[in-house]
Amino acid sequence: MNKFIKFVLFDFLISIIIGVSLFLILNNIFYLNDELSFFISSSIFVLFFIFSSFLSFFIFKLKTKIEELSFQIDKLSKFDETTNVYKRLYFIEIVEKYINAAKRKNLPLSAMIIDIDNFQEINRQYGHNFGDKILKVVAEKIKENLRKSDVLGRFGGDEFIIVSFATKEELYNLAKRISKSVSSLKIDEYEINIMLSIGIAQLSIYEDLQKLIKKTEEAKLLAKQKGGNRVDYLEHFLLFE
Repeated sequence: MNKFIKFVLFDFLISIIIGVSLFLILNNIFYLNDELSFFISSSIFVLFFIFSSFLSFFIFKLKTKIEELSFQIDKLSKFDETTNVYKRLYFIEIVEKYINAAKRKNLPLSAMIIDIDNFQEINRQYGHNFGDKILKVVAEKIKENLRKSDVLGRFGGDEFIIVSFATKEELYNLAKRISKSVSSLKIDEYEINIMLSIGIAQLSIYEDLQKLIKKTEEAKLLAKQKGGNRVDYLEHFLLFE
């Protein structure tokens, strides 16, 4: 609204300038009397102000709509529609900067992949719409346990990924808190017990993002192979070497 008021004030100023200029031209060049000059210039001032105000209002609404659409497009390109966390590609873009910073400043950096063990069973029993609610609630619970500097993304259908300036031991404690926070959820009229398989890996000085994610995936698979509903972390590659 402040922008629109600025538009109107600008129109008013331009209208005054045009009205005064026209009055001087009519009065001094065409030698019309003051009363007639004032009437003509005032009428043109009012008409121009009305026209320019309507035009400004139209431009303001159009600009506002374009800004809203631009914001929505930008949001859709960055955030997952279901969970409102970062999409995979944008997540990777941010984490690349985190890795560069960690290596430059010699900071610990670790990744965590979270997989919902019983998600397919939930989908079969309650339907995909309810499954989307589960994903949204789990994402919210994860975010409640994160620090501001931690980065959360949706990694796959029922998987989330976190990257943090932290050691693997610190992420292990975080993983335990997350598992506890989602272990018993009430969604709609249902009591749902969520079980998570979580893999954790810490970045070494010689690794890039691809290797860190691969190592974290392996830790998650290890948790799955051990029956799920647990946290595992790896120092080195086991299954993929």
